[in-house]
Amino acid sequence: MLTVTNLNSGYGKLQVLYDLNIEVPGKGITVIVGPNGAGKTTLMSSIMGIARVTSGEIIYENIPIQGELTHNLAKKGISYVPQMGNVFAELSVMDNLNMAGFLMPRDEVKKKSEQMTEIFPVLKKFIHRDAGTLSGGERRMLAIAMGLMKNPKLMLLDELSTDLAPIIAEKVMMEVARLRDELGITILMVEQMAKRALEIGDNAYLMVSGEVRYSGKADDLLHEPELCSMYLGIKPDSGQIADVAKPSVEGSEE
Repeated sequence: MLTVTNLNSGYGKLQVLYDLNIEVPGKGITVIVGPNGAGKTTLMSSIMGIARVTSGEIIYENIPIQGELTHNLAKKGISYVPQMGNVFAELSVMDNLNMAGFLMPRDEVKKKSEQMTEIFPVLKKFIHRDAGTLSGGERRMLAIAMGLMKNPKLMLLDELSTDLAPIIAEKVMMEVARLRDELGITILMVEQMAKRALEIGDNAYLMVSGEVRYSGKADDLLHEPELCSMYLGIKPDSGQIADVAKPSVEGSEE
């Protein structure tokens, strides 16, 4: 569904990605992992027309999209859920869903909002509460629901587990897998909760310093102890995550 070829991009004069190549097959989960500062979020921003692409191609459904405006990409069926600032904290859950569908006919927005509360029952429970009063996991569910409002073909999910307790992060991961399994949505996911993301993912890329160091099956990367230990903080034979794999703080590149 999505192919990135020889991508060079960054911000202003700062180059972050170097001749990057990735492929995102349809109706699967492609996971991007790597240490902080690897360029993972820059990849997402490049696809969405936010970062500056200096060369290379981004092909979506056989059509080049580099240089496209972000709102046009949304119309083409690409949905982006950023790491932070992904809900309107002072608006109710219902108003957040309405905002996500502001270009849609009113009756369709109502129908899709009801569908979102069926997919994520917790949102129905808090439908009139301000989003800022929800727990971290509930806000992630709302952010995903907002991304689903326009029936996307491809969802870009950036660090959904950031600042979440492990048990809540696990629930979020299960919901991501359900998007693929039950709704058939193609997902490109950047994630610092590397081990769990690789367990639910189909394909994976390990990024280091703006370059790809591994590409292949997600589960196969878990059986590369040197790469996992050096770049992901997954200790050999333990499955535990070392400090280097902790989610980054708000405002950092990854």
